[in-house]
Amino acid sequence: MADREDEIMEGLAHSISFIYTMLVDICGALPVRIGLPTDQHIPASDAVPAIKRVSEVAHDQPMGELQTMQLYSGCIHLLAAIDLYGLCAMRYEDTRAEGAGVNLLHAEQELKSLALWLVINEAD
Repeated sequence: MADREDEIMEGLAHSISFIYTMLVDICGALPVRIGLPTDQHIPASDAVPAIKRVSEVAHDQPMGELQTMQLYSGCIHLLAAIDLYGLCAMRYEDTRAEGAGVNLLHAEQELKSLALWLVINEAD
């Protein structure tokens, strides 16, 4: 059982890292660029405040309401996934892991939609 839990936690950690990398790229392509910490291994103590800050300033970006909400939603779902991952690391529970996974799916969907919009509108 522990092996299964370890595999799930590894998968969640990889997904969190992937979504954070997406967010870094998106923030660099926003109309008003936002820099996020980038390193080989970003500790949550650095990433979480940066993600929170992006969610706070999302409404200041000169883009449509839908795109603003996609950025905000992507951030808050990523933050929720990180919180649930941390709880799972302390005491693993399937429901927490599943909640983290669902939040990561939502974050990815929102950020991919925003990334597509940014690419399309970059030429304008």
